[in-house]
Amino acid sequence: MTNVLAMDFGASSGRAIVGCFENGKINLVETHRFANDPIYFEDKLSWDIDQLFSQIKVGLKNSLAKYEITSLGVDTWGVDFGLIDEYGDLIGMPMHYRGVKTEKILTRISDFISLQDLYDSTGNQIMKINTLFQLLSIREYYPDQYFKTRKILMISDLFNYMLTGRMASERSIASTTQLTNPYSKDWSKKIIENFNLNAQMLPPIVNEGTQLGSIRKSLNFGDIKVINVCQHDTASAVLSIPAQKPFLFISCGTWSLVGTELDHPILNKKALEYNLTNESGFDKTTEFLKNCTGLWIVQELKRNYQADGMAWSYEQITKMVEETTNKTCLIDTDDDLFNEPGDMRQRIVQYSKATQQAIPEHPGEFFKCAYESLAQKYAETIDEIEDATGESYQEIHVVGGGSKSDYFCQLIANVTKRNVLAGPAEATAMGNVLIQLISLGEISDVSEARRIVSNSVTIKKFAPLKIKLVE
Repeated sequence: MTNVLAMDFGASSGRAIVGCFENGKINLVETHRFANDPIYFEDKLSWDIDQLFSQIKVGLKNSLAKYEITSLGVDTWGVDFGLIDEYGDLIGMPMHYRGVKTEKILTRISDFISLQDLYDSTGNQIMKINTLFQLLSIREYYPDQYFKTRKILMISDLFNYMLTGRMASERSIASTTQLTNPYSKDWSKKIIENFNLNAQMLPPIVNEGTQLGSIRKSLNFGDIKVINVCQHDTASAVLSIPAQKPFLFISCGTWSLVGTELDHPILNKKALEYNLTNESGFDKTTEFLKNCTGLWIVQELKRNYQADGMAWSYEQITKMVEETTNKTCLIDTDDDLFNEPGDMRQRIVQYSKATQQAIPEHPGEFFKCAYESLAQKYAETIDEIEDATGESYQEIHVVGGGSKSDYFCQLIANVTKRNVLAGPAEATAMGNVLIQLISLGEISDVSEARRIVSNSVTIKKFAPLKIKLVE
């Protein structure tokens, strides 16, 4: 048996998961779970990187108490990063993508490059949270920090640096920055020059599967290899999808990534018009997708009610929604109104009034609004992807936390009018584990990896039923 540890960080929580590989199957065992709550550091919404790194150490300790661990891989969300000074120390705390003010920067992008040229040069969806815009914002509003910076490390790269003392940027996480070329998948010289950035601040890009080094002896965890997995959580999740033919996927967590896996980027006018992105996947494949708000609004509603003394589980919320027969409004889940933390009930009411729709009153109606609106967003995005690629897809693989909800999977099938294949729920951790095993020589390639997933997890199928949503 070979045991490897996946440290899987989402934007709201994290897990330490041991992947036990034996007899052609992988068994995932969660050894630690923790919240990922942002903090305010120097009046800026930030990631509590020291606290999160302490959770990696707890995850290692708990895992080693039960298993002999050969290697470790870290995956995280994209776009956010830490700044490293000339002494190798972190400058402040990494800023949270929801807290960086990039609006003014976006209005001046044309001073550097046209949006068409920016898209052609990077293939990335134009989003105000992108690393490029965050970096320009820091240069403008916090020049003291920017000009002290010697290296920029994405969050997963930062954790690897803290574990090993070595700096590198894994290709899939680098591809979320709007700083890489969509064909070579290396740093884009054109973007670096156009925006007057210092190329020396960007660490070398390495492929997934690279054995970066071993955990520093001073951490006292023994000889454990640190492997660059597909460090963007979506890229790891896509690897775990047990499909043998072209497929659509929805990786559903705080964010939802809706897309398909291709062997080349798509940079046509429709892709730009629909604001679709090209990111790097395993073995330099392209994940052609759109970043959409995921279960964020549902999560915030849950927090809102909890603050009012109503602490419901997701199972209770689902039951409440299923029992809600009243029609409710549909919102644009990607509207800036819903971007930042706060009372989502007030914002949904505000949106409903502005769009002259029925106003939710009861908890079930608010949650129903969030779920149905998200499913509608998926349907719209899938239509855009099919139009841009010229392909037609009959099935959707739903992975991640959202795949655990039968209600939500059936709703997606109904609204998109396509079959939904749900699972694996721990897709990112599974993909993380698979890449470590490939790097260690335990698995030969992607095809074998996906067959192993089929043998290791149960995939549920949901066929579309006729329903009627709000007109």
